[in-house]
Amino acid sequence: MTTSLAEQHAMRLAHADAHAAAQGLALTPLRRQVYAAIVASERPVGAYELLDALAPERGRMPPTTVYRALDFLVAHGFVHRIESKNAFVACCEIGVPHRSQFLMCDGCGATVEIPGDELADRLSHSAPAHGFEVHRQVIELSGLCGPCARAAKPGGTGEAAGNSS
Repeated sequence: MTTSLAEQHAMRLAHADAHAAAQGLALTPLRRQVYAAIVASERPVGAYELLDALAPERGRMPPTTVYRALDFLVAHGFVHRIESKNAFVACCEIGVPHRSQFLMCDGCGATVEIPGDELADRLSHSAPAHGFEVHRQVIELSGLCGPCARAAKPGGTGEAAGNSS
């Protein structure tokens, strides 16, 4: 049995609510709305896009309001910041400590989180051999997702996922 996108989003929101409650975290209505907007996006979403998405319900808000909500969501592992895009994606494993790598499609903007500490550990352990002290790791790979890669090949449809008109 497959679940609809709306059901998947609802499950992710319910999981976030349960995690926040279990950890004693205040997932305020604004924080929850910001998180819900990020979950609903199929690509990384920036703070100003979030402001626009929230405007119909909340009216005009100063950017600092959304940035504070984002800071909370990042600090508590609900979302990740995509450094190269200054945007945010929902974490695929809330409540599970992990370091992630991201695959980002240059065609349609889709971003996939790949949790896994192995690569991060390997990089951290090899850095001292080069006299380097790691403070923070960000691993973001850009390229083409399957549908965009197929569309780009000769004989492809010419329409990448998310870019059809």
